[in-house]
Amino acid sequence: MLASLLHAVILLAAPAPAPTTSAARSATVSGETPATRPIGLTEEYTPPFAAERLPLSEVLQESAEHNLDLSLNQVDIAITEAQVLAATGAYDVFLLAGADASSAETPQRGSQFAFQLAQRELSANLGFRRALETGGSISLLVTASRTQIDQKINPFSTSDAATTLSQYAIRPTLQVTHPLLQGLGIKVNRAEIDKAKVATSQAEAQRQITAENLARDLISAYWDVLFAHRDLINKRHSVELATRQLERTRALVSAGRLSPVDAKAVEQGLVVRESDVIVAENTLLSSSITLRTMMGQQFTHRDVLGVWPSTDPTVAPRRVDVQAELERALEANPQVRLLELSIASFRIDELVAANRRLPRLDFTGAFTPQGRSADTLPDSATGAPGAQGNWPEAFRNFFSDDIPSNGLLADWVISGSLSLTWDIQNRGPKGQHEAARLQLDRAEIQLQQTQQQIGASVIVAANGLRTAAKVMEVSDVSLDLAHENLSAEQARFEVGRSTNFDVLQRLDEVDAAAATALSARIGYLKALVQLQALNGEILPAYGLDG
Repeated sequence: MLASLLHAVILLAAPAPAPTTSAARSATVSGETPATRPIGLTEEYTPPFAAERLPLSEVLQESAEHNLDLSLNQVDIAITEAQVLAATGAYDVFLLAGADASSAETPQRGSQFAFQLAQRELSANLGFRRALETGGSISLLVTASRTQIDQKINPFSTSDAATTLSQYAIRPTLQVTHPLLQGLGIKVNRAEIDKAKVATSQAEAQRQITAENLARDLISAYWDVLFAHRDLINKRHSVELATRQLERTRALVSAGRLSPVDAKAVEQGLVVRESDVIVAENTLLSSSITLRTMMGQQFTHRDVLGVWPSTDPTVAPRRVDVQAELERALEANPQVRLLELSIASFRIDELVAANRRLPRLDFTGAFTPQGRSADTLPDSATGAPGAQGNWPEAFRNFFSDDIPSNGLLADWVISGSLSLTWDIQNRGPKGQHEAARLQLDRAEIQLQQTQQQIGASVIVAANGLRTAAKVMEVSDVSLDLAHENLSAEQARFEVGRSTNFDVLQRLDEVDAAAATALSARIGYLKALVQLQALNGEILPAYGLDG
């Protein structure tokens, strides 16, 4: 009965049929056990350190909340998102506004002809400007000005009187500047925006890498604690079995059927097993501290150091298709995704560098209609009265009085210009383009190298998982056989056909087989975690995909 109890304690869980659905294929952790005292640690047993029960989900959740690397990754993502906004701001609409005032005096000097003696001007402008995704920019600026000029009535007579004339003008100017060679195209001009978006995806991929590595390391460390905990349970039961064997031996010694030397031999075996319990306690404490360190916990004011792992995993060997695992890893591994995004960024750099090898040929065109109104002096010869200019007349003068012959607009200016800048040797742009191409080639080689490494790791991990499943199967058989041999040896000892040496030897075999079986299951779980980290399954498998 004791052998059966020890067997039940050692096994993590009975093997279940292989999962058939994709969700079941990824799931490796069953529901968590109730918060009761761990099996095998009796109420009277008190470890030399304080401990608490921790489920794996709580370990992962606390680590995700306090891990500084994940916090840094989140800040990096926010920074790149802000950079996307900043790059998009290049195509914002800008409001243009201004006001000018000037006054000039040029009085008559000597016999020099004088056309104007003074000028005073007030002007204001309002408009908009926006860069174009295809290159260049477009702007609309409306200027309104009022100019007063003091001028001679007869500029050729130095003694004639002067008069003041006012002029009102409204000038809207539409101007377009656009490249025709270098700098032309949507992809070239949106390169900074595209690179900023790629950088955001890269930061998200880096966070994925950090999260998967953290989950892999934490889960492996948790299984190490589970191994130390179950190993301590096994060694405690070994002490119980040795204690009961000592009680039997002492009873037989009292009955005169055995020598007191036989009891001493069992006592020696009991002391060895009690020493193993102390070593197992230290191992559990060490692995618990390692786990808490990875969780980001501090130990300055912490009294509880030990961990009782309360998540009881279901070890269900899954069928491993190496080719399918390899394809899944190459498709979902965030390291591959990160390098693919780097290649996308380098392609943008190469496109921009290639465009900069072209000559610079820019076109600038402007169209400025104008409405003007000016004062009219009275004419004594004809008797025509004078008139003052005003803003309404300036608006009316935008349009021609004789539209069929003179056109719609009365006063306008249209202009256009081309400017060419050509680097004849072009060594700078050529070198930059060649460097961008080489960077792209290097990134593609790095991607191939990483795919090769991941492929090799997946093959090794998949075959290691298959091997671990076989080792579990064999170790279970060995453990069953060791229990049967122990039971048979104890039965022979009861009838005097065996010795304490034989019983203790069988007990040692059970201890070794139990450690091997436990190690096989923990080894399978850690191999599975490694494979899940490679093929991108680890986060959703443990409920961390959100």
